[in-house]
Amino acid sequence: MKLLKFIFVVVILFASIFCLISFLKPIRYSNNCGEDNLYRFRMGIYQIDTNIIKEKELQKLGGLLSFAGFQNIRCPNEMERQRDKMLAQAIDSTNRSLKWRLLKDDLWINKNGDIGLKEMIPVGNEGITFVDSYLTRMGFNTEEPLNAIIDTSTFQKLNSAFYKDKKHIYHYYAMAYGGSFSTFEEADHTTFVALGDCYAKDKMHIYENRQGILDHVDYKTFKVKSTVSGCFAKDKDGYLSWGDRITGEDLNDEYVKQAISELDK
Repeated sequence: MKLLKFIFVVVILFASIFCLISFLKPIRYSNNCGEDNLYRFRMGIYQIDTNIIKEKELQKLGGLLSFAGFQNIRCPNEMERQRDKMLAQAIDSTNRSLKWRLLKDDLWINKNGDIGLKEMIPVGNEGITFVDSYLTRMGFNTEEPLNAIIDTSTFQKLNSAFYKDKKHIYHYYAMAYGGSFSTFEEADHTTFVALGDCYAKDKMHIYENRQGILDHVDYKTFKVKSTVSGCFAKDKDGYLSWGDRITGEDLNDEYVKQAISELDK
């Protein structure tokens, strides 16, 4: 009996010391989550990171039972995926309630009469869950409503980035978590036409979907071909991928060589 009491006292003593230490300094928590930033700390399990200004950021993942080893924690990436799933479901539910339907050429309209350019954006940091999103305002969905700008009767899609109606040329700039939609004032409305899916031109300039005006290309000899896979073009001075000249080792890339072969035909 005395031995059991002694063992009990020793266990309590060590547990108390361990708890006291954990209040003062995080103790690494062995886990199956593949995370190296989980700690026993302040009678719980915490994920502890350091931000760019060297401040500690704490997220509690488990309480006293997890601290004592009687209960497993939910892994942070599992919790994040669950949050992303719930957010995606909420966005999808909102979209369904608005009854979006296709109007024409990537332009959609909802039950309230709002028009929007449809895009797909990822939810969360992992980028594995995507939802439909609608740009209903100009810019990054923060400026004038599209209703006030676009003439829907003459609106048409030219390629993956440029659109046109009787009044304006429009430019869509895709980004990972939501793009922007704006009027493209640089272009001459009357002569503006698409060149494949990645380029366009008017009477004065060649345009690339992302960079806009390409000042470094020869207007008269610039060409694209519909048989080329990807964003490649050619002029008298060489070859381009998107808006950049293809030089050096890039010319030896098999994918690039195939595009060049098609452009040279």
